[in-house]
Amino acid sequence: MTYFTRLPYARWLVLWLSIFVLCACATRGGSLQAMPGSNAHWQGRLAVKVFGNPVQAWAANFELVGNPAQGELILTTPLGGTLAHLQWTAGKALLKASNQQQEFSSLDALALQATGTPLPIAAMFGWLSGKSAEATGWELDSGGLQNGRLTARQTAQEPQAEIKIVLDK
Repeated sequence: MTYFTRLPYARWLVLWLSIFVLCACATRGGSLQAMPGSNAHWQGRLAVKVFGNPVQAWAANFELVGNPAQGELILTTPLGGTLAHLQWTAGKALLKASNQQQEFSSLDALALQATGTPLPIAAMFGWLSGKSAEATGWELDSGGLQNGRLTARQTAQEPQAEIKIVLDK
């Protein structure tokens, strides 16, 4: 179970309504600095849909900095509240959410716990840079990247999933 699905139903509904109503007009200011040895830094909106039974979907503002070996991904509400802070280095990955911290052995295990699907965070660095990055089971549609839009679909396993990214300009 992910942190997002543990919220009581009323809080979950309020969160989604807030995200959808304010998503177009609110962005989070850049507070992260590029990691040493990397100038990779993106921010925008991230939507994930998992086609299970039932279908689960969530969206958040995001800020991604670093590289696949060392970085951070912060997911926030449109009002700036932190939903989750993912941080990783070689052999160690941390999830900070709901005033709790969990440690994982890999970025993949961290992403699965935080988002409910094996989100290919390592490949996202390449995708967002406009480079080819392999993510087993994921099909990338980068045709809209010049306009700051990216879509990836996970079709190799059940449940299937979809990621949509819209970058801030």
